[in-house]
Amino acid sequence: MELQIGAGFPQYEYKYTMLGMMFVLGNKLQVIGDNFYEEITTKQWFVLLMLEIFGEKYPTLNELSDAMGSSHQNVKQLVLKLENKGYVDLYTDEKDRRKTRVRTTTKCGEFSLKYGSKQQEFMKILFSGIEKSNIRTALDTLIKFKKNLEGM
Repeated sequence: MELQIGAGFPQYEYKYTMLGMMFVLGNKLQVIGDNFYEEITTKQWFVLLMLEIFGEKYPTLNELSDAMGSSHQNVKQLVLKLENKGYVDLYTDEKDRRKTRVRTTTKCGEFSLKYGSKQQEFMKILFSGIEKSNIRTALDTLIKFKKNLEGM
């Protein structure tokens, strides 16, 4: 069923439609992503993306969980699966033995090379026909949603 959004909707209805659309898009992205990569799931890919953003400042599991907006337990399970597949390495922080840090491996780098051009093509298709100013507005809105959710 295709959602039809018309001009006759009262203003508050757009809020509900937008919230529902975020769930729809999340589900569609996960299905497409799970079929996109042969070796890992979309959620595992998101862990690798976040690790790439951290760069050489390898995060603790707690820092990674916070950045992903997910529970420590869920992220730990994802990281353990990635470790079993050889994409990440867990190690004890040298300065604080209570902390476990996560870093990517060479296999992760090979994975990025394997899918790099395919990912670029996906992004090109996904954002096709969307003006840069619209993308910026959508991003600003999502950032505000995130801040509002954090305040709840």
